[in-house]
Amino acid sequence: MKDRKQRSVINAILNLVHDVQMMKSWENMLICLLLDVKEVFDHVALKQLIKILIKLKISVNLINWVKCFLQNWVIDLAFDDERQKSKKISTEISQDSFISLILFLIYIQYLFSKICAKFENLQSFSYINDVMLYIEKRNINKNVKILKNAAKIAFTWAENNAMQFNNSKSELIHFESHKMILNQMIILLNNMIIKSKIYIWWLEVWLNRKLNFKVHMQTKIATVIRMLHSLFKLMNSEWELNVKSEKQLYLTCITFINDYDVEIWWNNQKSYLVKFCKLQNVALQKILSAFWTSLINAMQIEVEISSMKMQLNQKCKNYALQIVELLKKHFIRKRTFILYSFQYFIELNLNLNVSKYLNWNETKMNLSWKVKKCKDRLMQIY
Repeated sequence: MKDRKQRSVINAILNLVHDVQMMKSWENMLICLLLDVKEVFDHVALKQLIKILIKLKISVNLINWVKCFLQNWVIDLAFDDERQKSKKISTEISQDSFISLILFLIYIQYLFSKICAKFENLQSFSYINDVMLYIEKRNINKNVKILKNAAKIAFTWAENNAMQFNNSKSELIHFESHKMILNQMIILLNNMIIKSKIYIWWLEVWLNRKLNFKVHMQTKIATVIRMLHSLFKLMNSEWELNVKSEKQLYLTCITFINDYDVEIWWNNQKSYLVKFCKLQNVALQKILSAFWTSLINAMQIEVEISSMKMQLNQKCKNYALQIVELLKKHFIRKRTFILYSFQYFIELNLNLNVSKYLNWNETKMNLSWKVKKCKDRLMQIY
């Protein structure tokens, strides 16, 4: 996503998933309060934004440019080849520009610093207008009390800065591993009662209390089935698409749904893998017009589509490479244990058997010798 540099939806959800899993290992309780800023781009006061920019010691030229960006808007009206003169209009931040997102993030940044300064164990996270406040402790009542006080600070700050939270989209959820159902609630300043839910919809992902993504996978598989039926109708049309076109439609429409957010939920679950494999096998049989008894591996080679497990694993490996390129201050990087070399491992004073790992500075002679050895091995096999 382009809303924040190196801060995508996947990173935001993985941040929460990691903290929940750590909480389970420590046998704590994590309670999460989700808030949604109402009409994001209509509640950014220019004077307040300028004060924040001055506080951040932004250059005068850039501040003047922000004033010009928010104020100097002109509209032209044209009807039946008749055009009126341009007129100035007063509007809020434009929703079509990515600069608007940056200005909004600058506008609300002091909200989180104000909340975290008062509550040490409370953590805050946001993705544009989706604000998350969560805390992990063993005492449930203390967690609810801290979140209630944090919500009061957030609503008070919003009133002072000409902003509003959408009460209908405010949600509360407990993440726990035991079977006990918790019915805690939070009462906001406007007497709005937020009850704890079994599962929530956040950033296009369903999250439940045990964090097993059961509801999310049900909706995901149902979406794939609907898309497959639509694709099969197109394949049975009078146009008579060839194999290449049908394969391209499958990769564009179906594979995109399968691959999205794989990094979040994939952990070699056999139940989910079997369902996705069955759907892909049906699609391959339809693309090649093959019999039901045809070999799956042969169809995959013919269409040049890898197995479902290989696709899911490759997606996770690609994300692991992206983590390596992140900055050290990035929140995902802080939550990931990465080894760049053995020297890095030695600095941590950890015991490591170097003989079990490949030498990073291997010479070309050693590599060529290994390639020759592999070729000789293949000749023996065949």
